[in-house]
Amino acid sequence: MGVKTIAVPTKRQSNIELLRIIAMVMIIAHHIAVHSGFEYPADDVTINKLWIQFIRLGGKIGVDVFVLISGYFLVTAKTLKGKKVVKLWLQIFSYSVGIFALFFFFNDEPLGFNDLLKSLLPITFSRWWFASTYFMLLLISPYLNRLINSLTKKEYQHILLFLIFGWCVIPTVFQVSWQMNNLLWFILVYALAGYIRLHFDVTKLKSSQCLTATFILTLLAFIATVLFDILRTRVTFFYDHPFNLYEMNSLPIFLISVSLFASFLNLNIGCNSVINIISSATFGVYLIHDNAMIRNALWRGIFKNANYAESRLLVPYTIFQIIVVFVVCTAIELFRIYVIEKRYIKHIDSFLNVVGKCVNKITSCKLIDKIIKYF
Repeated sequence: MGVKTIAVPTKRQSNIELLRIIAMVMIIAHHIAVHSGFEYPADDVTINKLWIQFIRLGGKIGVDVFVLISGYFLVTAKTLKGKKVVKLWLQIFSYSVGIFALFFFFNDEPLGFNDLLKSLLPITFSRWWFASTYFMLLLISPYLNRLINSLTKKEYQHILLFLIFGWCVIPTVFQVSWQMNNLLWFILVYALAGYIRLHFDVTKLKSSQCLTATFILTLLAFIATVLFDILRTRVTFFYDHPFNLYEMNSLPIFLISVSLFASFLNLNIGCNSVINIISSATFGVYLIHDNAMIRNALWRGIFKNANYAESRLLVPYTIFQIIVVFVVCTAIELFRIYVIEKRYIKHIDSFLNVVGKCVNKITSCKLIDKIIKYF
């Protein structure tokens, strides 16, 4: 097919790990902006309002970046490791049940059977929308990889351009979803990262130029959002048709995400064990601080952010929160990895071997073949 695979170093370099950390910091900042209950008049333009609009920008960039990273490293995998799936499921399940138990015993607000059921089945009931969507993407990734690797470079380009136009350009211009959902968008971003891995020579990328492009694109997206806010107060069309440029599939966010990802692909900072360890905790940081119960208690209860909406301390106060939340959640997740997970991880392989044998016996059964032939 003429597919060229760019070799990825076996030693875990820290450039992409640093990008994971930066992406999670942006996601925390975004959650402060959207979950704290800030309310600003539409016709009011203040430093605080501009700051909240600015930190809100990073959330969906962080999401796209995480999916780009996954696509880049998973696209060449022919099979899905069961251990990886089980570890991810246990991580999500542990935090879902653990946080439920915490609020059940120590919170005054009563929790019912529905809350328990949703906590026991966090992926099914999307306790974290990103976790549920990413889990599904991981499950179908081997089949996506077969499709992707069967395409010629030209076919790959055509389908990417078509999907980007349909699921990115059209929604940005007309503010419609156009038959797109979270999983489909993740598949597109995953496929784009796969194209970069398979058909693009990343050594041609200059980190400084990509970072400059990222800065310019971010500035333009922010300025455009502010201008649309101002126009909403003066022009009826913009009031009736508000433009949201901060969605994960909007053209500005998509371009910024790809540019930021490209900035780190060829960044040579070697292998830094501290960065790599912190990076390994980023998904746990997300699961902890963005759980629905934690979210309200954190931003509206502990930090009481809405009270600082007009305060001159808002900017330093939100920066302080980002640092505290990231550090505390990282410490909790590293404790889970090195103290709790370490105790049961050795049993996962044994469990998977037993499951594999059972599956082989079931699939080799003649009854199964008869049922399949019947349908």
